[in-house]
Amino acid sequence: MEIRLPYPHTGQQIVRQQAMRINVLSAGRRWRKTSGPGFECAVLGAIEGKHWLWGAPTFDQVRIAWNEMKQAAGSVASFTQQRMEATFPSGGVVLFRSLDDPDNARGHTADGVTIDEAADVKPAAWYEVIRPMLIDTGGDAWLQGTPKGRNWFWREWTAAQDREDSMAWQAPTLGCKIKDGALIRVPHPLENPEIDFAEIENIYSTTPEDIFRQEILAEFLEHEGAVFRNILACINAPLDAVPFAHQGHRIIAGIDWGKQNDFTAISIGCVTCRQELALDRFNKIDYHFQRGRLAALCDKWHVGSILAESNSMGEPVIEELQRDGLPVRGFQTTAISKPPLIESLALALEREEWQWLDIPVATGELEAYERKVSPSTGRSSYSAPSGLHDDTVIARALMNRQAGSSAQWGSVSDLGHVEDYENRWA
Repeated sequence: MEIRLPYPHTGQQIVRQQAMRINVLSAGRRWRKTSGPGFECAVLGAIEGKHWLWGAPTFDQVRIAWNEMKQAAGSVASFTQQRMEATFPSGGVVLFRSLDDPDNARGHTADGVTIDEAADVKPAAWYEVIRPMLIDTGGDAWLQGTPKGRNWFWREWTAAQDREDSMAWQAPTLGCKIKDGALIRVPHPLENPEIDFAEIENIYSTTPEDIFRQEILAEFLEHEGAVFRNILACINAPLDAVPFAHQGHRIIAGIDWGKQNDFTAISIGCVTCRQELALDRFNKIDYHFQRGRLAALCDKWHVGSILAESNSMGEPVIEELQRDGLPVRGFQTTAISKPPLIESLALALEREEWQWLDIPVATGELEAYERKVSPSTGRSSYSAPSGLHDDTVIARALMNRQAGSSAQWGSVSDLGHVEDYENRWA
């Protein structure tokens, strides 16, 4: 009886030799990520008696690794499908978990982890569940996958290049470059040499260039899978802004309501300075307390006008706020009204018209936001990827919408108590 690991190609061997504690591998399709270095480390670790967690976005993707490991170690390890565990004679265990719900992996201790197709996994799986598993064990991690825009996987890939305990790679399916619209073969040390270049040429000739760059060359494209570009150039608003510095300026706010699983987000900005001043985000708070929290922020920053989403529970909450004297008006988000709202924010980022606060969760929402085009109508729709949130995106878009022109919203008196509210700060 013996372990029969898949024989690594030269690119995989180089990655394995260069590996450190935290490893982030961006690789093209058919590079053989699943059966690559992260797989080898899981098997060898379990042979040594370690507990290893293997995670992937869906159960079907987890099952691919399960079958690969059964083929490699089935004559040595005991595989229990009911618990999705592989137990080795040393006492080592590989635990397989689908991360469509990050809590599937909670409660376990791990000496090492592999997250396959990491770009499609929710950020909470890594930041809130899996990374903390390694605190007391000092264990290793493999984050591997093909890029999907500049989401959390890209951020970890970028950060790994500057950390002493980390390593990052960009491994194309096969080395090549695009020049003057033509595909040129350029060998890459990390490529999968078993791939036929004719196959890659065929894919290039039948695939949009951006998709080819992402799926085959493993490039992180700022616009791929996301709506907003030039984000990082705009994340430079001062984090220590004070109301006194903006006295007499035009201060506005945008609000997206949420409860339970969704978040309420409030973005406050200074139109005079074109700076976001505050960004608040919270959930599982009664609407009565949410109104109080909003009122406190408006009092602090002397907010003169508020645009809030009025869908669902938004309308009655807005009515309550108007009774309280807050200068709030509703915005009904529909399939017709949402695209121009989002596109206006995208244009503001493209042109660097605003300075936004450096809030990681909000930056992540911007980077992950998606545009889909209906094949039947050709219309664009915008949303966060499945399982993620877009609350701060909507709040910022509503705030930005107000900054364009007050004329588009009617006279100031149309906003109910706005004149009285603004006179308090005269």
